[in-house]
Amino acid sequence: MPATPAASIGSTALIATADALLSETLGGPLTPAGRDRGAAYALRIALEAAVDAALTVQDAGLGDVRSMRAKLLCLRHYAGADVARRVSALWSGLSAGCKYHHDELGPSHTQVRAWRTAVEALLAELDTSGATRHVPQQRNAERA
Repeated sequence: MPATPAASIGSTALIATADALLSETLGGPLTPAGRDRGAAYALRIALEAAVDAALTVQDAGLGDVRSMRAKLLCLRHYAGADVARRVSALWSGLSAGCKYHHDELGPSHTQVRAWRTAVEALLAELDTSGATRHVPQQRNAERA
């Protein structure tokens, strides 16, 4: 599987990008709402890269899976139901926060900061959970 841009950038760089966007000192043409939405996008990419790493896409036979929703369903077998549920809920919130709708408010600065904290915690959990150490056995598989 070719390296994705998220995998090559690294989660720490993406978290640093989110921090830079969330800081008030960043100048330029970005509005506060644009910075918050950009930070949410960087956080989502970092979370997606961590899920890809946790699944060890090539070892698990998921190399052709491109859908993040499908990967989140598979994550339950590798990282446990609780972690998978929290990752899925956070990814859904970040995805909604990344999208622009002219009739909806974007994520608040406080919400994006809370997401940033949650992403950092889940990145650590996915890294240390041993999620990449085994491939789940199929149920009802014939025994040799």
